[in-house]
Formats: sequence, C-alpha cells, structure tokens
Amino acid sequence: MMRDTYYFSHDYNARTDSKIKRLIARHGMTGYGIYWAIVEDLYQNANALPTDYESIAFDMRTDIPTLTSIVNDFDLFRVDTNSFGSMSVQRRLDERE
Repeated sequence: MMRDTYYFSHDYNARTDSKIKRLIARHGMTGYGIYWAIVEDLYQNANALPTDYESIAFDMRTDIPTLTSIVNDFDLFRVDTNSFGSMSVQRRLDERE
C-alpha cells in the first residue's frame, strides 16, 4: 500500500549554524537527531506542538530535561505558553503556500 509522503528543504550546511553547534556541544549528535525529529513533527502538525515535554520525550526515547533543553535553550524554536514551533519551518510552509 502506497502512502503520500512529503519533503521539506534541509539546508546542507545546517550543522554549521552557531545555534546548532551549541546544541551539538551540549547534547551531541543525539541532540541533533532529536532536533530534526522535532522539525519533522512540526511539519506534520502545522508548525505547532504542545509543550507536553513528557509525551514528546517518551516518543523520542529521550529524557524530559534533554528534550526541554533542546526546545528552550538554543533559540531554535519559539515557545508560547501551550505550544512551540519554528520560525524557519513557518517560513518554508509559507513559501510552499
């Protein structure tokens, strides 16, 4: 059974971004992988995920402090009271429209 799949642009030099370098310095390549898993989920959820870090951490097989740090400590996401998203993801979604 074939299912629809979509793609998003991924800058080939994303790892050289200073925010990503700080993320990797603290959390290693595991943190980088979690970051991209979050980005994938944002694309599938109209660029908004609930700030239910416990559930997201469980889904990504990581601990809550690591997940919370990835979302909050590197200025990679915009965080509101109940949800978070990415300005970069939003820009690309707007371009797609």
